[in-house]
Amino acid sequence: MIVVIHRACSGPALEPDDAVAESCALPVTALPFTCFTCLDEIVDESELRLSEEIRM
Repeated sequence: MIVVIHRACSGPALEPDDAVAESCALPVTALPFTCFTCLDEIVDESELRLSEEIRM
């Protein structure tokens, strides 16, 4: 599973079960949005990073 991480707080930017996180695609129309972890507004893709989470 790909997790979208907010660089400022290092927490998940989206809910873990969000369809965007599953598809690895963040639509441009989704910006700006509020970070799921710290509630800061994310206005640019440069504030995000992707991380792969392996579940067993």
